[in-house]
Amino acid sequence: MASTACGMATPPSGQAGAVVTIAPGAEGDAPTGPAPADTPTSTPTPEIPTDAVVPTKAAGTFATATGRGRVIGAGKKRVRYRVSVEKGIVWGDIPSWTPNEFAESIEQVLAAPNGWASSAEHPVTNAPVNLTKASWSFQRVDTSKVDVDVRLATPRTVDRLCGASGVDTEGVYSCRYGKTIMINLRRWLQGAPGYPVSIEDYHAGVINHEFGHFLGFAHMKCGGPGKPGPVMMTQTIDLDGCVPNISPFTRSGQFISGPWAPS
Repeated sequence: MASTACGMATPPSGQAGAVVTIAPGAEGDAPTGPAPADTPTSTPTPEIPTDAVVPTKAAGTFATATGRGRVIGAGKKRVRYRVSVEKGIVWGDIPSWTPNEFAESIEQVLAAPNGWASSAEHPVTNAPVNLTKASWSFQRVDTSKVDVDVRLATPRTVDRLCGASGVDTEGVYSCRYGKTIMINLRRWLQGAPGYPVSIEDYHAGVINHEFGHFLGFAHMKCGGPGKPGPVMMTQTIDLDGCVPNISPFTRSGQFISGPWAPS
């Protein structure tokens, strides 16, 4: 299948091939106004590691989080996901991320009140991506039989594995190819320069964005000035009048959307 770079996805057939993520597509009716209570308001933490200390390469193999997680949500489609972290990362003075800690962070994002699991109460319908009253639940497993494999890896490893699918992640970006989500360690540790959210909110945005690609969504544009940006919008490139948003739904259950981004 053809590779697709961020900002160049073609919406009518859903998300195909590989996707490079520069930021945290959704669908449904665009929101009627801003939802301040659902948008991040914190500022980035001052304890952000510099490029000089961020590990850029490691073993290229992965350690998997052990055990089986709880079922998150009550959606009709169960998504079984596995979580792993690249082996051999030299953390130095940076607090390390173990596979189980990374898994816990992802679980918190998926279980958030306005996360993808909210689709059980607010099913998503959109003909262009072949969704009719779609809803999802999630469970982490540690077997090889999974729907999606989420990996935290150093920039060089992300470049190599995403590059094999035709996607240039430039030592910075994350990507999704096939059933694999590659989260770039550089951005995971630093967030995106100029994107005004905390590092925890950045984590939520990129996980929701990448899972959104796996669920079938291409990129979206801002739905209108002052409105929350769709989670599938490449918000760190240009908010285009929207306010930062890291979640697919508002707390009231409205699916946050905007026009499809042009291919």
